Amino acid sequence: MRTMKEDALPLELHWLKQLQQGDELALSSLMKKYYTDLYNYAIKFSPDEALAKDCIQEVFISLWQRRETAPGILCPRYYLLRAVKNKMLKSLHAKARNTALAVDALDYDFTPEFSIERTIIEKQVSEEKAEKLRKTLLSLSKRQKEVIYLKYYQYLDHAQIAELMNISRQSVYNLLHETIQKLKTVWKADFIPNV
Repeated sequence: MRTMKEDALPLELHWLKQLQQGDELALSSLMKKYYTDLYNYAIKFSPDEALAKDCIQEVFISLWQRRETAPGILCPRYYLLRAVKNKMLKSLHAKARNTALAVDALDYDFTPEFSIERTIIEKQVSEEKAEKLRKTLLSLSKRQKEVIYLKYYQYLDHAQIAELMNISRQSVYNLLHETIQKLKTVWKADFIPNV
């Protein structure tokens, strides 16, 4: 069964072909479609909203400047997420260098806000259970948070996640399995009543 995200791909590929021909509306369409997802991803690396917005703008400027290669992009979502991540990490690294702080570019703080917290609270599950789940999500490593975000919120496949996170595909499988098992353990113990 095809998802809504997969059905949108031919239109996005059309926009990339139009972009190659200098169509500014195609660039605008790509920006409208992806801006929110890119912003939500960028802000996970740094709470600096201005930096996130600047990086996204630079990615789209770069896409426009290199528009002749646009049809070579097979998955626009993946391409743009990767470009924003790279731009954010470079900017954070440069910022750290300028402030004389030693920061490893791979040691970024990935802190997504998982919508499951809101869902649980909105359904009026006890505050104790919501707090337990919140603590469990916060206890995930940066890599676990990022792999969950990319898989279930950005709908990337394992190969794309592996490349984006600079790890092997097997590491993606292992990381997802380990993370899901951790969440299942908490979920089963605290959220499913004994019958």
